[in-house]
Amino acid sequence: MKKELKIYRCAHCGNIVELIDGHVTPSCCGQPMDLLKPNTVDAAQEKHVPVVRREGDKLIVEVGSVHHPMTQEHYIPYIWVVFDNKVGRAHLTPDDEPVAEFFPGEGPLKVYGYCNLHGLWETDID
Repeated sequence: MKKELKIYRCAHCGNIVELIDGHVTPSCCGQPMDLLKPNTVDAAQEKHVPVVRREGDKLIVEVGSVHHPMTQEHYIPYIWVVFDNKVGRAHLTPDDEPVAEFFPGEGPLKVYGYCNLHGLWETDID
């Protein structure tokens, strides 16, 4: 069974929660959290859509065909890769490049990048 990753954000404090195959809406700060829908914010796609390349067994994910800014005010805190029944996550800080490496093996996958200002972005790889 394939896993489905759902990412929620608290509208009050900005907390992020990842839910795998859950059927409930998490709450934070006394309110239901918002389910993030990928690629729905009007922002520069060239800086937000994950770009994926394979080097042997390694999958390299770069957020944006033009690297996304990584400042305290505007950055990519998370990159996820969903494959088979597994989820890989990289946590980034403003001091990092918007790049992560994973070893998912062969097959289809979904890649997500989360921008703290412009939300969730997704790329599907067959």
